[in-house]
Amino acid sequence: MIAVCVLLLAAIVAARIALALLQAHQFLAGFAAVVLAVVAVAQLRRVVWLGRGLPRNRARVMRWRLRVCLRPGPDHANWAELVWRWGRFAAWRRSKMTRPSLPRWRRYLWPGSHSHLVAWAYGWHALRVPFEDHLLIMAPPRRHKTALLARLLQRFPGPAVATSTKPDLFGLTSGLRSHGGRPVLVFNPQNLGGLPSSFAWSPLDGAGVEDVAIRRADAFAATVSQKGVEEGSFWSQKCSDYLRALFLAAAIDGRDMRAVYGWVQADDPGEPARILAAAGKGDWAATVAQLGGEARKTAATVRMSMSRALQFLADPKLAQSVLPGPGGGLDIAAFLRRRGTVYLIADSLGGDQAPVAALFAALVSEIRFQAAQLGSFQQRGRLDPPLFMALDEAPQICPVPVPAWVADSGGKGVQLAVVSQDEARMRERWGRDGAQAIWNCCTVKICLGGIHDPDTLGALSTLCGTGAYDQESRHRGEAGQSHLTQHAVMAPEMIRRIPRLYALLLWGDYSPVIGHVPVAWRALRYLLAERAGTAAAKVQPVAAARPEPVHRAPRLTSRPADRAPQDTLPVPVGAGHGDGDGHGRNGNGHGPAGGGAGA
Repeated sequence: MIAVCVLLLAAIVAARIALALLQAHQFLAGFAAVVLAVVAVAQLRRVVWLGRGLPRNRARVMRWRLRVCLRPGPDHANWAELVWRWGRFAAWRRSKMTRPSLPRWRRYLWPGSHSHLVAWAYGWHALRVPFEDHLLIMAPPRRHKTALLARLLQRFPGPAVATSTKPDLFGLTSGLRSHGGRPVLVFNPQNLGGLPSSFAWSPLDGAGVEDVAIRRADAFAATVSQKGVEEGSFWSQKCSDYLRALFLAAAIDGRDMRAVYGWVQADDPGEPARILAAAGKGDWAATVAQLGGEARKTAATVRMSMSRALQFLADPKLAQSVLPGPGGGLDIAAFLRRRGTVYLIADSLGGDQAPVAALFAALVSEIRFQAAQLGSFQQRGRLDPPLFMALDEAPQICPVPVPAWVADSGGKGVQLAVVSQDEARMRERWGRDGAQAIWNCCTVKICLGGIHDPDTLGALSTLCGTGAYDQESRHRGEAGQSHLTQHAVMAPEMIRRIPRLYALLLWGDYSPVIGHVPVAWRALRYLLAERAGTAAAKVQPVAAARPEPVHRAPRLTSRPADRAPQDTLPVPVGAGHGDGDGHGRNGNGHGPAGGGAGA
């Protein structure tokens, strides 16, 4: 835009000078001024009007046209599409489904209450995305994808969960997120950056009920990678079967996660089995008893999987994160109602996953579940305002089942923003089918420049489609003749060379758009908060954990005289009657009807 204004001003000035010189009968100087005006107008036409001519270096032309706020190519979204499909009015048309509790006038005057501002396109058109569409943000390291994610968090009006390997998201957003008395919570067991945790969360809280124990155990077991293991899904299911029984036994007897870890490391599962039997959970007790059965090799394999899921408990410092002291726990329902923010911070320490990855996955899964449950009782059956889950570096520190979540979370009032460096990282964690599910269900793709993965670049180029371009022939005998040829709207090298702080945006069946993405540290509200010293919220460290419990005999109860036989006991929700070898009667051990001798 600056170049256009300069050329237009030069053309006007040259034309006025030429007119004045000609009136003064200085024809030679006037002729020179006319030539200068014609050159300026020609350059102005060349800059503004690209037409369908095929440039010799399309990537270079695209870059400098973006720098001067011009449309980068003929098959990109024009101004009418930007207004009708991406703009403020377009977001307002869809806002009735996303925020039904807000009146129509308020949704129009404050578009940030129901949509994200993800970029500005050429001509300074605002590009907005409703809260019900999932986002896939792809960029290599140090290309400001975290800064974009932080900007989305700064203005989001509802509850939010943010994962990161550094405390930078907290520093950029916590001060603004705390306005209005909204709680800001930090879960940082490794104490990265010197930022203390403000709460501790035990997976056993509420796990004395069967369905809660099943849900928590499934989240832990799903984080254990079974890559390269034959029948990996079977071993993952068996790991969940035993973990849910151990969780239930510990919750019933008032133990903590240290007791669960001790049972996993021990060879004798007698104690949790006695606790479950005394509580009338005969099927669950039989499941635990299988760990000490004759199939030692099978039990050892399952113990190894459970040990990997609970490996953080071997470190006393990390174990404190699941031992909440007085008032140091997390009330998820209250957090959702008060529209708070939870920051989960961890580092992989050079490994494939962070030591607390399973714990983070279980906590995030529980927050999502309760958000969906709370939203089911609200208008249109979705949480209002929605829950925003900013999953940065999720495969490393929070390996939740994203492929399953992106399929139905939008209709429940839960929006996901998945941040990845390329498609290969997603395939590594969730497999080829899982990565394809994320690619398909994240309807809005924001891809910053610098991506080097050929598969990712090729897939993006294919999604952008092809267009007809007027290409001038340079062959002998045909020089000067032009003809239309089909070329990719965005070739792979053009996507790789998108300028810094610009991104290619793809949404549904819309034309591709390249826009300037906003970053958190340039937001006016953040600059004012930084100047006032309130950019980062103050965090109260979590209270001291409970002391190591004294080992005691399980609280056994006598069996009533009128107790029903073992085979007629009611089956807990989510448990099936097994045949003793880990396979249910009406299944293969996978799903609600299968799983051991009663999941």
